[in-house]
Amino acid sequence: MGTDEWSALAGVSSTLLALAAVAVALLAFRSEHQRARFEGARSLHHDLTTGEVAAARKIMGSLHYGDFGSTSSPADVSQALTSYFTVLWCFERIEAGRTALARGVIRGLRKDNAVDYFDTLVAWHATEYACGFAVARRKLAEASAQEISDGDSASGFGRLILALQSRGLVDRAYRQGTCPGAGCPCTCHHQSRP
Repeated sequence: MGTDEWSALAGVSSTLLALAAVAVALLAFRSEHQRARFEGARSLHHDLTTGEVAAARKIMGSLHYGDFGSTSSPADVSQALTSYFTVLWCFERIEAGRTALARGVIRGLRKDNAVDYFDTLVAWHATEYACGFAVARRKLAEASAQEISDGDSASGFGRLILALQSRGLVDRAYRQGTCPGAGCPCTCHHQSRP
């Protein structure tokens, strides 16, 4: 083999090694990208289920299922209103995170499971509040004798509900900002009252 042949063989070998390095780097990037997306989904779920949001959800449960009303003290109304917006704003962050996940899919991936994972994590939470926010808003308005101004904050939750409904994870009976009443699938409408 002459010098030209060895040079050609070295050039081909170098090219093949460079292509293999690019393929390995691409696989590593996609793997790290997926890991980061799953971590993002887990982090958003963590925000919804721990800390001040978890404490606010406890109060929201009392608003939704309890006898909170016009006889509540001003301090109770203030605390309930703070809790209402704490949970609502958390869902606003959740929807923004879901939107970022959905837009962050790498072109060429056959399947991206991060959004599916995220949607299954938050679907039952969103279902719970699809009626819960409407009931809490009504009770807070009655107790404070003023309308609750939450339209901008509630729009993120409404988009989340629509996205989850389109995937079949939330009952289509729920509508943004309203409780369908007797036809509502929420368990609060099916509890026996004393």
